[in-house]
Amino acid sequence: MKTMQHTTKWTKTLVAAGLAGILMVSASGLPFAHVHAQAQAASGNGRITAPALAAPLVTSKTLQSTEKWLEADITIPVFQGLADTKYQDQLNDIIESHAFKDLAIWEQEAAASAALAQKNGYAMHPYQLLIQYELTSDGSDNGLVSLKITTEGTGMNNPDTRIDTYNFTNEAEAKRVTLADLFGSKYPSILDAHIKSAIAADQERYFEGEDGFQGVDPEQSFYVKDGKAYIVFQEYSIAPGSTGTPEFAVKLPDRKEEVHGAVQSIIPSGKHYIGKDGKIMVPLASALRQLQFDVAWNGKRKAADISKGALWSSISLNKDSYFLGKKAPRKLGAAPEMRNGHVYVPLEFLSDILNLKVSQDNKNGQITISVAGK
Repeated sequence: MKTMQHTTKWTKTLVAAGLAGILMVSASGLPFAHVHAQAQAASGNGRITAPALAAPLVTSKTLQSTEKWLEADITIPVFQGLADTKYQDQLNDIIESHAFKDLAIWEQEAAASAALAQKNGYAMHPYQLLIQYELTSDGSDNGLVSLKITTEGTGMNNPDTRIDTYNFTNEAEAKRVTLADLFGSKYPSILDAHIKSAIAADQERYFEGEDGFQGVDPEQSFYVKDGKAYIVFQEYSIAPGSTGTPEFAVKLPDRKEEVHGAVQSIIPSGKHYIGKDGKIMVPLASALRQLQFDVAWNGKRKAADISKGALWSSISLNKDSYFLGKKAPRKLGAAPEMRNGHVYVPLEFLSDILNLKVSQDNKNGQITISVAGK
């Protein structure tokens, strides 16, 4: 899916945005943005016309289940007012595909449990699947759109809950918004300190030691609402099931100066690996987007296009060939790989091809990438 950044007020003051004044979500889940238009007198009769209302950014869509042993209550958002219609179509497809996948899984599990109950002669209670969404920021302030989708299924055991979040700019070319965009390149230390303090004040609700909170990462789930970023952790990730899906609200920076973007990219030890060719493989998109690179995936070519200003490059899956601009391609001893839906490249692509400064902490394995001279 294509991801995001343009030259608007949002991208110039992205970290600075306080995001105050976000429109409230209506009872039906549909936020309405009013068009700021003056009432005008109708020609010749002096009557005043009412201000027009813009179409809602999203509408709701419900999905039904045909499985009698599953009670499904599914409402998903359908974006219809985004400036980037291509991104809008991709996003709607992803959201609906996830919902249908969850529905199919729970239908299968409900049917299997019902058959087992009938075979063994015990009572069967219907399974339940609830999917609902909240548009927590509708783009009315600096163009940031933030969406939270909650999926909760209940079967023979305790409820199984998952939170999915989407954060992007509503521009002609939509751009993904990251924690680095909101809090700057030092966001891990800022957020880690806040979260550790909150956990310490309520430690009995969280795991301790290696099973507990180990720090945020570039792919950390979050959503934005009322001037705060809510850092989301999935069920059982840092706490027992009784705690649910922990969220930690952190106030967004309230700075008015122009922000020029992150100059460092952090890759935690658990986010890189040694490939079959003995090379350190790092996540391409999350590493470069922290440094304000545009990384666009082309599924047809199975390639990622990379750009920042006049700098441009492209990599292709399973091809050990790397270049920068018009320079001749070079081999690095390992080809890009797709792993868990993310593209990984040899660390040398960042240092030897893109000429970025790379260092690794021998103690904790964390890799720091920065723009040369920063």
